[in-house]
Amino acid sequence: MLHIYIKAITYHFSIQKQRVKAFIQYKLIMIDPMADIGSGFDPTKSNGSGEGGGTEILNFHALQLNHRKIDYVQSFMGIVSGCVAGICRFTGLEGLACFLVLHLVVTLALLSKMNFRLKSYSQKNIIAFLTNDLQSCALSFMLFWTLFYGLVYLF
Repeated sequence: MLHIYIKAITYHFSIQKQRVKAFIQYKLIMIDPMADIGSGFDPTKSNGSGEGGGTEILNFHALQLNHRKIDYVQSFMGIVSGCVAGICRFTGLEGLACFLVLHLVVTLALLSKMNFRLKSYSQKNIIAFLTNDLQSCALSFMLFWTLFYGLVYLF
């Protein structure tokens, strides 16, 4: 019975892995084509007047898409880590530690996918990114943790 659950999880995970390959494909800083800026201009550098780069344009569509994909990956991994904790028979603080460690691993994997340049893909600082959707992921984790623990060990 346990073999069937693990096989279903790995199948679902392989499908999700294919979807994550196209993860975070848009940068937020884009040059406005109407601003008459040449192609050699770097929007992240200052314009020389001491006021900073006043030509940075925030693409809200890219920002929204990036946040949606980050939320999707973190929510899915909260569910998968709940399944792992339930199957591994973690109880109490062991399960909480499992959630925190796996959430940190997923967050670091997302940061590595962004080449640790968080400001290029999101407006959040590192602390806000680490605690992003922690509560909703924790609720999904607890639901699947108790579900799989009950399915594997109680029934």
